Parts: sequence; structure tokens; C-alpha cells
Amino acid sequence: MLLNWQTMITELTGMDISNASLLDEATSAAEAMAMSFATHNQKRKMFYVSESIFPQIIDVINTRASMSDINLVIGKIEDFPWSKADEFCGVICQTPDNLGNVHDYSEFFSRLKEH
Repeated sequence: MLLNWQTMITELTGMDISNASLLDEATSAAEAMAMSFATHNQKRKMFYVSESIFPQIIDVINTRASMSDINLVIGKIEDFPWSKADEFCGVICQTPDNLGNVHDYSEFFSRLKEH
């Protein structure tokens, strides 16, 4: 489909080339997790995933995590295990979530930065 889009754009604009990104949101999320893991020198092997992000994003993150020896913990943001916060290399959540609910995560991430 992206090749068709690129071809259409070149025909409509008369340009010689056109480009379409192959990096979708799920792949971007998995890449962010991998970068977070690498930032902590692969010592923090847990990554927290909000259960309210899109299921296809969770699937791609899970696939990438299984290849990188990262342990995913999937749950509600309000149930984040603060006693183990220092073991996590990162957290991912989204707003609006998969049901369209808008959240204010500013307090959560302020507290998370302390760890």
C-alpha cells in the first residue's frame, strides 16, 4: 500500500521520487523500549506496559521484548509496582487510551523520574 501511495504522489506532483515511512506507531513503541533498555546498559530487564494501550502495540512490544531478554509487565498504570521501580528500564502508556479516555500522567512520571 505504501508503494502505491508513493507512486500516486509522484504522479500527482510530478516529482521524481516520493517517500513513505515504514515506521508505524507499534514499531516506534518497540524501538523506544529497546532504546530505554540500552540506556540502562541492559541491567534493568523489566519494562512496564499499560494495559490500556492499543493491543497491536502490545503485540509488537512483546515480540521485540522476547528477542531482547526484556521482561514485560503489563498492567494498570495505577498498579505500577513502586517497590520494584528501580528494576524497570521504562514505562509506556498512551493518552487517549484504547477506549478514548484521556489521562493526566504528569504526577506518575514525576514520581517515576525519582527512581
